[in-house]
Amino acid sequence: MILDGKIVSKSIYDEIKEKIGNRTGELPSLVLFCDEPDPSNKTYMKSIRKQGEKLGIEVIVRDSGSNPVEEISELNKDKSVAGIMVMHPLKNANEKAVLAALDPGKDLEGRTVSNLGGIINDEEFFAPPTAEAVMEILDYYGIEVKGRDITIVGRSNTVGKPLALLLLKKGVDGTVTVCHSRSRDISEKTFNADIVVSAVGIAKFIEREMIRPGAVVIDVGINFVDGKLVGDVDFDEVSQIAAAITPVPGGVGSVTTALLFRHYYRSIERMES
Repeated sequence: MILDGKIVSKSIYDEIKEKIGNRTGELPSLVLFCDEPDPSNKTYMKSIRKQGEKLGIEVIVRDSGSNPVEEISELNKDKSVAGIMVMHPLKNANEKAVLAALDPGKDLEGRTVSNLGGIINDEEFFAPPTAEAVMEILDYYGIEVKGRDITIVGRSNTVGKPLALLLLKKGVDGTVTVCHSRSRDISEKTFNADIVVSAVGIAKFIEREMIRPGAVVIDVGINFVDGKLVGDVDFDEVSQIAAAITPVPGGVGSVTTALLFRHYYRSIERMES
């Protein structure tokens, strides 16, 4: 089975459109807080603005300015702004200081310490959307997590670590192994897993021999090979033995963007409650 992220993202956008359609008055804006964005960030920002236009949401690009912490503090207080994305990396600013100043309730990407730490006690405003996208796909397609062995390859703050915490939550009850560049016998750990999630950023890192027939494979990787977007998984080979697999593109990434807009709308609801 192909786990089509476009179908999942459509269901999220439909939910957002319905809520927006039931509103009166102007929508607050979504701010992309940036500092000399690189080409990949520019492409990402363009896609977010394009999706915002489809939903009738104003997406504003805001330069970090000479005092980025002060700029963020002002945006925190601005009731015409419902969500803020700090575009990584900030080349001319202390990114940690900026994130420390960011209101967790407007932190659509779940990057603040408060949101990341809050996952442990179910107290986060927002979880990182890429990690959450994996959960959304598993839930949408009815893939059982409870009691199953799950191996995550990659330990980033945006995917691996928060995803492990989300899978370990009471009621979700996954049994999680997290692998990284210093892990031994990664192939053995992935082969013994019921569900494998790869987020290492290495094209075709996950090969057929690393996956047990009948396993579920979630590919979070974003890699460019000869100008073509590919994931971490050798899709052609692994798809022949996996019970279910996400494609790249059209998998986790499309759901991630949709969740940013769900977070945006939830921020509005919180501001107006």
